[in-house]
Amino acid sequence: MDAFKVPLDQLSGNDWVMGQDAKFDIAAVVPAGATKDQASEMLLNLLTERFHLKYHREKKEFDMWTLTVAKGGPKLKDAEALRGPPPEPPQPAPAAQIAPLDRDGFPQLPVGLSSCQAVTRSGVTRLACRMSAPQNLLNGLQLSLGGRAIDKTGLTGKYDFTLEFAQAGLPGPRGNSAADSASIPAADLFTALEKQLGLKLEKSKAPLDVIVIDHMDKEPTEN
Repeated sequence: MDAFKVPLDQLSGNDWVMGQDAKFDIAAVVPAGATKDQASEMLLNLLTERFHLKYHREKKEFDMWTLTVAKGGPKLKDAEALRGPPPEPPQPAPAAQIAPLDRDGFPQLPVGLSSCQAVTRSGVTRLACRMSAPQNLLNGLQLSLGGRAIDKTGLTGKYDFTLEFAQAGLPGPRGNSAADSASIPAADLFTALEKQLGLKLEKSKAPLDVIVIDHMDKEPTEN
């Protein structure tokens, strides 16, 4: 997954390759300044050299969620620019910290910095984003949707926005039973997106690359 930069369902191979029985420790030094893409390429080279990895690519259709602009146009607010000197870089924390909430229950995020954060309480999610694109919104909705989502809005700016929606009936791990929806004082996700942000989310299909592992040695070559 790391070497090819794809999720597990875009990998295919025999039981040994895809199983959990074979485990290895990798101790390697990544040069200073290497990007994530370069590190993935190095890992792929390692698998090719040490395990004699051979593979090919095939196309397969996957279920997707597609985000587009709704009739009437987007209702996204252009991001507010940073005022004054940039803040100090955040210090490492043992766990992600929730921003303080405003009077409406939305996380209060710093102006001018790219970030998204969501809080779910009593079946209602309140998502806040700053300096964010529609794809950032989709990333924030991934646990609610339970699947891939692609941005086809054509919007290229950075925006500040909030979104409030009910989890009832959604397919992801955060979704609640549809039977609970009557007791939740918030619109469903699809209605909320259209009314609050002027965006539309629909199911679709799209062809994606699947990495088919043709061969991989069970033992790596010696150091």
